[in-house]
Amino acid sequence: MLSGTTMMVSLRPFNGVSPYPSKHPLVHRNRQTALRGTIYMSAQTQAVPSRTQRIMESISVSGEVGGAGGAYSYNALKRLDGIWSSICSTQTVQQAPQQVVSSFPGVSSRSVLAEKQVDKCDVVVCGGTLGIFIATALIAKGLKVCIVERNILKGREQEWNISRKELMELVEAGILDEDDIEEVTAVSFNPNRCGFENKGEIWVEDILNLGVSPVKLIEIVKKRFVSFGGVIFEGCSVSSISIYNDAAILQLAEGNILSSRLIIDAMGNFSPVVKQIRGGRKPDGVCLVVGSCARGFKENSTSDVIYSSSSVKKVGNAEVQYFWEAFPAGSGPLDRTTYMFTYVNPQPTSPKLEELLEDYWDLMPKYQGVSMDSLEILRVIYGIFPTYRDR
Repeated sequence: MLSGTTMMVSLRPFNGVSPYPSKHPLVHRNRQTALRGTIYMSAQTQAVPSRTQRIMESISVSGEVGGAGGAYSYNALKRLDGIWSSICSTQTVQQAPQQVVSSFPGVSSRSVLAEKQVDKCDVVVCGGTLGIFIATALIAKGLKVCIVERNILKGREQEWNISRKELMELVEAGILDEDDIEEVTAVSFNPNRCGFENKGEIWVEDILNLGVSPVKLIEIVKKRFVSFGGVIFEGCSVSSISIYNDAAILQLAEGNILSSRLIIDAMGNFSPVVKQIRGGRKPDGVCLVVGSCARGFKENSTSDVIYSSSSVKKVGNAEVQYFWEAFPAGSGPLDRTTYMFTYVNPQPTSPKLEELLEDYWDLMPKYQGVSMDSLEILRVIYGIFPTYRDR
């Protein structure tokens, strides 16, 4: 129905309460129609909520945290789809990025910002979700290190999958104690499947077979970092970085000034530094990921490291091939995380994340041999990961 058309609606109370207010600027009445309980109203077309919206808005979500997969709400999904749509625009170069990093001749003491500096560091790490690990490794070697994180430095609820061998490398770097591994591990499982449709399967052991709690892991490493004398600027964003012969001066949007010998960018795919380096250039390819953690999987002792159960298919005006990952989750014996991902060239016809999720709700039950009616969706996961040929 087109917006602005007139329609006749018969209103009946629900549980004794009318779903419409007693007066409305778009309602036209006369005494006769009012007595019959019938009104004429101008109907504004409203989009029917997608299945994804209905599912996501039925789930209670906690606050957002930094890093990939740190937001679970429908509003956050729409924001990311908006960013993705702008990347997919026809322009090869998007709007000119903010110039965050600038170089100046001479020494930093000549800078007007040098007199205002809050802290002098050997290293400033921008971005704390993964930056906390390199920051802790460096501070353990005796360097003075600061972290700048725009959110509260806290891990996401959704587990990270990793192997014990990889965690032991964090122990060797002085980031964790070996006892910490047991504390942060929520679940372990074997074997792990790799397979492609009609091409057979390979089963492997000890590959991404641990589910680690990012909340616990980052909290442990954060305490270790602070115990070594590390400083964390939480709720702070990078405004500018000025490079001199002897130091880099970093100004935060909140007004703090830091001086450092080295600045490490750990702000991820949408770092303003990376945007400047790339000159606003469109990515050459993007990995789109959607998924969920759900309760109700009775067969839940193995994982899929990578699995493809379908050939290329059409989604909207684009063609994609879907790949899958699946892992038992540590929140309960029937809880399982499944990811569906694909690789695309960013074009105006590329599917949105919400479109992929609509496919996911149809395909995931078939892939896992379950019914959607038997599952309780605990959280919905989504992300975009851009890549460049000259990365």
